[in-house]
Amino acid sequence: IAVVLDLGTTKLRAVAALLDENKKVSRIIATEEADSKGIKHGRVVNYVELAGVLNPMLKRLGNRIYNKMKDSIGESFIGTPVEIKKVYIALGGKGIQGKAQEEPYRLNDQYVDLPVVQKIQENIRQRVQNDKEVILDLVNQGYNVDDDIRMEAVGSRANNVIGRFCVVTAEKGIQEDITKTLETIGVKLEGFTLLPFALAEVMLSDADKEVGATLIDLGASSTSVTVYRDNVRRHVRVLPLGSKLITKDIKNVCGLTTEDAEKLKKKYGYAYPGGVEEDNILRIPNSDVKVVVSELAAIIEARLEELIAYVLGEMNKVQALSSTRKIILTGNGARLKKVCEKFTNELGLDTEVGKIKDSYYEKYSPYFATMDGVNGNMSK
Repeated sequence: IAVVLDLGTTKLRAVAALLDENKKVSRIIATEEADSKGIKHGRVVNYVELAGVLNPMLKRLGNRIYNKMKDSIGESFIGTPVEIKKVYIALGGKGIQGKAQEEPYRLNDQYVDLPVVQKIQENIRQRVQNDKEVILDLVNQGYNVDDDIRMEAVGSRANNVIGRFCVVTAEKGIQEDITKTLETIGVKLEGFTLLPFALAEVMLSDADKEVGATLIDLGASSTSVTVYRDNVRRHVRVLPLGSKLITKDIKNVCGLTTEDAEKLKKKYGYAYPGGVEEDNILRIPNSDVKVVVSELAAIIEARLEELIAYVLGEMNKVQALSSTRKIILTGNGARLKKVCEKFTNELGLDTEVGKIKDSYYEKYSPYFATMDGVNGNMSK
């Protein structure tokens, strides 16, 4: 059984999954969630607060696992309480970014063997590694083997080889803060899984990955941009901007509470004034404030255009604007009315709200159905 934690700004979620002999998930057996504390932009800002929420949440998850085992086996079941000692973290906070790197290697008409490839990767690691960042992944972008471009170079004869990689890094403090939090409650950090890549795995079809797609996760306090082309992960970046900034703008401009601003955004929020279908005047309960729907859309549009500008900057790093055939949106920000039209108008690319692939949805639908808020824009 493996346990994965998703440390969101709004919610903390824990998932316990049964693994098969190949260490692949065969089914989800228990989930647990809690209101988030000590987290901002996917980063730990107060490990004491976070630990105070995680500890009871993991104990509840352990009880759920125990009860699942008992229900499965029956009255003959004899076991001890389940204690969670190791977890994986679904890492998706700000500071995660992909860096395009190339490394040449001279061979003089010799065969490329594994040590050559390892040397190329090691040289890239040494060049990128620094005191402030940790390398999470080296994503192969292909090799220039003389005049050919190949995804794998080992076994080829060549005079010159150039290895190209997307080096995924994160601020070193992210890992240190998470480790400190888990140590406080007696839990070990077993490893990371990158949330932007995990989302792409369940939401992008094989055809999307081949012809070119950019997945944008519009979260509460951060936005991730993941670019695929030719079945290769070309780029990833997590930006410290999210839909909570839109809520804050509405609150400040209209003189509302955060709660009322959030409700207004969710129920009446359009991505741009031109998309408004009924330009009504909204009266806020228990308040003298009145808001026109088109004026609300103008507030939203201003912040959304800033976010789209940052997204465009990331796409341009890997020429994704010309190679992407589709933009797929997910996350809370994807619920804004006419948000797809806004992205299409700004970027000139077909945009749609993402859905979980049939194979994953059918396998894990009981889990998605229990996730408050997720089912609305991710599932069928």
